Amino acid sequence: MIGNPPYKNKASGDGGWIEDGSEANKRQPANKRQPSAMDRWSPPPEWGIGAHTHHLKNLYVYFWRWASLKVFGSGWYAATGEKDQDRSGIVCFITVAGFLNGPGFQKMRDDLRRDCAAIWVIDCSPEGHQPEVATRLFQGVQQPVCIVLAARTPNKDRSTPAKLRYTALPEGRRETKFEALAKLSFDGPAWVDGPTGWRDAFLAEQESAWASFVSLPDLFAWSGSGVTPHRTWPISPDVQSLERRWDALKQENNAEKKAELFQPDRDRHVDKVVSLGLGTQAARPVSVAKDQEGIVTPVRYAFRSFDRQWIPPDNRLLSMQRPQLWDGYSDRQLFITASQDVTPTGPGISITSSIPDVNHYHGRGGRVYPLWRDAAATTSNVQPSVLAELATVLGRPVSPEDVMAYLAAVMGHPNFTARFQKDLVRPGLRVPVTADASLFAKATALGREVIWLHTYGERFTDPKEHRPTGAPRVAKDAPTIPKGGTIPGSPEPLPETMTYDAAARRLFIGKGYIDNVAPAVWAYEVSGMNVLRQWFSYRKRDRSRPIIGDRRPPSPLGLIQPDHWPHEYTTDLLDLLNVLGRLVALEPAQAALLDEILAGKRIDRDLLFP
Repeated sequence: MIGNPPYKNKASGDGGWIEDGSEANKRQPANKRQPSAMDRWSPPPEWGIGAHTHHLKNLYVYFWRWASLKVFGSGWYAATGEKDQDRSGIVCFITVAGFLNGPGFQKMRDDLRRDCAAIWVIDCSPEGHQPEVATRLFQGVQQPVCIVLAARTPNKDRSTPAKLRYTALPEGRRETKFEALAKLSFDGPAWVDGPTGWRDAFLAEQESAWASFVSLPDLFAWSGSGVTPHRTWPISPDVQSLERRWDALKQENNAEKKAELFQPDRDRHVDKVVSLGLGTQAARPVSVAKDQEGIVTPVRYAFRSFDRQWIPPDNRLLSMQRPQLWDGYSDRQLFITASQDVTPTGPGISITSSIPDVNHYHGRGGRVYPLWRDAAATTSNVQPSVLAELATVLGRPVSPEDVMAYLAAVMGHPNFTARFQKDLVRPGLRVPVTADASLFAKATALGREVIWLHTYGERFTDPKEHRPTGAPRVAKDAPTIPKGGTIPGSPEPLPETMTYDAAARRLFIGKGYIDNVAPAVWAYEVSGMNVLRQWFSYRKRDRSRPIIGDRRPPSPLGLIQPDHWPHEYTTDLLDLLNVLGRLVALEPAQAALLDEILAGKRIDRDLLFP
């Protein structure tokens, strides 16, 4: 079976009998029903990855399941009511590559390894997510693409994993990739072995020092997704817009229009009454439809890396509010956010002192790692066993804050992802941990400054170390608005453009401009997301975004925004430019630190996690 299955996310209900099982099976009593074909690819609860299984609800995954069932014959009873069959054959699909490494696909990979004798994987998108159009095999497909050939021989022993072979096409234009494909053969030198663990990624085996580094998730007792509101209108870069949006919703008397403005989903609707608040914010015991009070006072919200916006901590408005994040929030809390299922570039992690959005790191999902598990900051989210082992090896006490600072110093800069780019083709962050106490102390000192900058001077303040409370400032040649450069407010409309003159080191915002902006600040990216351009896109006049796939259009409430440039936007922009400027200046020290750690003695993962 050969094909190019369609991609459609959130395709629950579109899988037919592959998803739901045979009609005969569905007629059985509940206690006698067999799992459906897709159930066989759903990870068991004890694996602890249930939060990622929604990625299985995609048409291309249904096609993979259908093809493996038809060609290999295993799992046949659940789908048809007939006995499993033992067939030999080949499935070769070119599809989106998320299943190669995504945590939600572990049971899918396990089952294919059991079914098949050999699996060949061709990575067609070594450039990663959203590559340049000229590099894509399919110009309209932004996701990484792969070709996978899975072969089953007669009487395959399901207790023996398939032999996995992996290769990647060269980076560059699609024509170059087609030429490489034309020359590829099964016995050529391009192939390398892949891992044999049942749930392991369908990628190359890791043979470098990277494999001995500690996995970032293993350092923490808990990690999860950021807040997923499922509606954009309760988020804004200014409080006044949120207040006006709430008033417009409150004053709408037509019940049907009010519900449409709110944008209901299965978790939240305009008549919903909730009993639980968010953190210290008590719930209002009334539905939004009947609420005549003012908006719940908005709080700072970590919308994207370095982009602090505002959100009302109102449980009625947020579909997936992540209570663990709100319950553990305090003026001592810190959150690391990082990519999980794509290869990152730029700084490997981002840090915030505010409740983070699900897309905080780079606008495309990710994982959140809090410092503390409680608002009193008494229960560490860093694994106690990790703290104890570090203290033993280093011969000094190690606090949870020390670990966060170490991670910020070692991973929070572009040299980290550039150094390990080949290893990061298999998404999943790891960190080298030094066994040298003096080097560890050096890293934590540097990391505290990194965190101070990421949090706009709200965490790890220390005047003695030149980290005062308040927005950080570049010491020399700081970004400045010269005479005549003021970004005009009323009656001028909101600006529509942000441009940069590298020769003059001048950043233009509409008719205004800011001097002393370094090229590296203008170019600063977090895994493909340009920070300044992203920040401005939520503050310019036209903030609309393309509707991708079957996503619903945003609520008209989101169109309520300032008609001129508020002064607070200028303040926020200057704060951002100063933070990025100081981070860029720290990068050489972070790169040198990483070199020292890699050249010295390290604590391998087997020691921390025997």
